[in-house]
Amino acid sequence: MVGRDEELTRIRALLADARAGRSAALLLEGAAGIGKTTLLDSARSLATGFTCLSATGVESESVLAHAGLLELLNPVRERLPDIGDPQAAALGSALGWSTADMPVDRFLVAAATLSILAAAADTAPVLVVVDDLQWLDHESAAAILFAARRLGPDPVAFLFAARTVSATGAARDLPVLRIPGLTDSAASRLVPPGVSADVVDRVVTATHGNPLALLEASSRLSAGQRVGAVPLPDPLPVGDRLQTYYESVLSGLSADARWLLLLLAVAPESPAAATSAFERERGDAAGALDEASELGVLVADGRGFGFRHPLLRAAVLRLATPAQRRRSHRAIADALPPGVPTRARHQAEATVGADDRIADELTRTADTDRLRLGFAAASAALERAALLTQAPERATERLAAAAEDAFLAGDVTRTRDLVARVSESSAPREVRGRALFVLGMLEQYAGSVPRSVEHLAAAADLLEGVQLVRALTELAMARFRLNELDGIAEAAARIDGVADLADPEQRLLARFTSGVAAMLRGDLETGLAWLTEVRVLAVSGELEDDPRAPLLLALAAGFSGDVEDAMAAGAARIDDIRRRGALGLLVPALGIRAAGRAWLGDHAGAFADAGEAAELAEQIGYAADASVAVEMLAWQSAARGLHDDAAAALARARVLTDLAGTTRFAAHQALTAAFCALCRDDLAQVVALLEGRIDADGGIGARGEPLGVAPLLVEAYVGLGRADDAATLTKRYAASTLSSAPALTTALVARCLCLTAVEDSAARSALENALDAHEAAGDPFETARTRLLYGARTRRAGHRVVAREHLRAAHEAFVSMDLTLWARRAADELAATGATARRRGPVADEPLTSQETRVALLVAQGMSNREVAAALFLSPKTVERHLGSVFRKRGFRSRTQLAHAYARAADSAPA
Repeated sequence: MVGRDEELTRIRALLADARAGRSAALLLEGAAGIGKTTLLDSARSLATGFTCLSATGVESESVLAHAGLLELLNPVRERLPDIGDPQAAALGSALGWSTADMPVDRFLVAAATLSILAAAADTAPVLVVVDDLQWLDHESAAAILFAARRLGPDPVAFLFAARTVSATGAARDLPVLRIPGLTDSAASRLVPPGVSADVVDRVVTATHGNPLALLEASSRLSAGQRVGAVPLPDPLPVGDRLQTYYESVLSGLSADARWLLLLLAVAPESPAAATSAFERERGDAAGALDEASELGVLVADGRGFGFRHPLLRAAVLRLATPAQRRRSHRAIADALPPGVPTRARHQAEATVGADDRIADELTRTADTDRLRLGFAAASAALERAALLTQAPERATERLAAAAEDAFLAGDVTRTRDLVARVSESSAPREVRGRALFVLGMLEQYAGSVPRSVEHLAAAADLLEGVQLVRALTELAMARFRLNELDGIAEAAARIDGVADLADPEQRLLARFTSGVAAMLRGDLETGLAWLTEVRVLAVSGELEDDPRAPLLLALAAGFSGDVEDAMAAGAARIDDIRRRGALGLLVPALGIRAAGRAWLGDHAGAFADAGEAAELAEQIGYAADASVAVEMLAWQSAARGLHDDAAAALARARVLTDLAGTTRFAAHQALTAAFCALCRDDLAQVVALLEGRIDADGGIGARGEPLGVAPLLVEAYVGLGRADDAATLTKRYAASTLSSAPALTTALVARCLCLTAVEDSAARSALENALDAHEAAGDPFETARTRLLYGARTRRAGHRVVAREHLRAAHEAFVSMDLTLWARRAADELAATGATARRRGPVADEPLTSQETRVALLVAQGMSNREVAAALFLSPKTVERHLGSVFRKRGFRSRTQLAHAYARAADSAPA
């Protein structure tokens, strides 16, 4: 290596971290020919004692799901039995290691990738090397990067190389080392002897220090050019001009060698088929292989022959005429046996114009790809099938289906492009409606909610039947995010007019949307009846495979307040989602369950669910409803005194809602931020935030309740000595609350009356009303907060005995909920009365993190470290580290002691 001391130092440090048991990653970024591949080779040489696993992205294979992962993991295939089902089954199916015909879930495959790398690292450190990351198929890149982000105290080093970071968006958060051109002195050392100093300077300058350009250009200089007697070639093969140079190299090959290279270039996944196709037409391929190898175009590797550089393959394809490329694809297709999925693709590339027979074959291939390779491969096959389809209507149907698969694959750019092509065509109404529905869902998950409303509304004008009911339901939820209550009612009314209630799915969607609309307009009796039916339908056998059912069940519970029954009914469904590894669905499910657990007082479980949902959402690039989980994470962190963590979560939630265009409608976000400020004792910030909400929309609450900001704002007013403002707001809040309001709202109104009462007797009466309503509402945290506030008031009034009763109950409740900050506040208030808070079990002054809490809950269920790792998509060593921290912070000496401490929360923890 010449001139790469700094880069090699970084690579040595990466390997040292892995040897010390710390997983780390590094992305090398640089232009073609800059030396990235050589640095990767050097890393392998330096990795003494490592298990080295490698994969290389190939542009033509970028739509072949898991192609790169198969190359990477094949050497450690024997570790598959070391990871539990269903991860092993999913990975085996995705990579063709098993004959099981099961759908491939990309997130379960990602979890399995992490697990098998961690298992391989049990015996020796592992070096994972990925070259040309920008061309690696989406599924493989996602799985490998998922493992790189989540492995912790594991001896695994990840080294990636890519042309540009922007071309590898999934790796945007990796540490990046940009590889520059060589310095003049280093570059000059690559120029062969006998070249004059002046010529060396000109070559180095012209190539900008690009090592490959230097080597290629200087090796081609004539004797006269070496000494400066003859002008240098113009242009020199530098930067983008390397392509031109490679074309000149290829032009010197014989016709047979060029034909063999073209066959290899169009079928890099099938080198044997390329050789067979050549020999069918021209005889033995040995001479052509030798010729291409001697000229340095092909090099031998462990699998046969491959192109020495990707630009050589690109040059071969660029030099071939369209007719030659079609002919080569036809030859490959003829060499492949019937039934091989790639055969249909080569037949398609060999075809000019429409061919319904091949289009139908490609469509069948897409159905297979969807199960075995993933949605990206299925989308590519359907797109090509559409181009070969003679009937325009059928062609646009296939384009719309390709758009749906692209959306499920997470390919935002292709989804938009495919939808645009459907929209610009003369597609039937139903097909244009399907395309717009996909675009509306895409905007809702990864874009702007206002734009989502536009697309879903347009889709609803074109669709019929169950597709229309689905679109209207999504439209209602998008409008809810924008606080468009009339729009929700309108969507519900349209669903009622078109839904076939004999179809369980349509009945579920109709009852959910109408129930939410009724609740928001104040018709609680009708709303509760319909949302109760949602619960029955969502857990029925007819809808057990419907991925939306558990989410609608949880959302219905949030609106109706029937959280405990819904949590019990939906627990098995969410646990099944986890076991299947469907992380995309798990993110919103965990976010909603976190809210339900918090409502029931299981704040350890809520902290665990919210933290996991937030981490997974960020790591897999999933944004739909992620802000809900991130806000809950902020709330839980603040309640434990982890103010920096809470601030970071709030900032991230703001980014997500800004992206979605919902920040100004996000009352829940303002309320969370106000609660975090309250936990920091920043009452002025509480007032600023919530008075701003009153100005924006009248101060509605997170579930649309009138003046829902009042409880926190009244408390802040009282704390700041603004008694008149507190009393005025309390009167408005009480007046705007219906007698039929949910029990928690009634309890909070009574709390405000208690806080603002002038006479002690009035405060006691309000407290009694509040506690009665709290008992009906079943929210232990708010009950404890009411007791804390009243206990503090009575202590200041000199009634210490009464104060102790309420403060002690509040303290015990906060301790049982693992809310460290509030437990400390209650203990301080109790100490001010002359009493001491009773401690039960180990001291818990230092709060656990969300991930530590997750580990503690699962260990409390009796799970082993390996089982916990599989459930949480972590490595066993990461689990071991977190468990050690739990033992240190809580003073536990055994798993039995931990299990006893978390018995209540563990009973409802994810299995």
